[in-house]
Amino acid sequence: MRLNDSTDLGLRIVIFAASCGDRLFTIDEITATYRMPRSTVMKVVNALTQGGFLIAQRGRSGGLRLARPAAEISVAAVVRHLEPGFGLVECMRTGNQCVITSQCRLIAPLRQALEAFLAVLGEYSIADIALTPEDFPVFARKVG
Repeated sequence: MRLNDSTDLGLRIVIFAASCGDRLFTIDEITATYRMPRSTVMKVVNALTQGGFLIAQRGRSGGLRLARPAAEISVAAVVRHLEPGFGLVECMRTGNQCVITSQCRLIAPLRQALEAFLAVLGEYSIADIALTPEDFPVFARKVG
């Protein structure tokens, strides 16, 4: 199983958001922290905002923050929202053309494995995986 790059970044963004607590943070802080292009960060932040994981406050003193407490956001919910699909093999994807699908015995164990993967992620909240501000190089430079 492999998560796409947007999901990876999305998880890192909500970890960053949790480390900020109630303080608003900016896209520039995320791009500096993770050394990612602004356009990539904007795309993922928009997806997280649309999914109800982040709130964006507009204006001069605006920024971003978690939409609800980190303890109420499961890792699985973020992954489910950002992953376009979990078609591990062709028969699990739209437009399946595999000729052995009707006899295949691989589908059931793969579905079971996927469900187990998501169940484990569902046991963890963003609060469980959050870091402190000092864990981030950008904050460490400001502090030190």
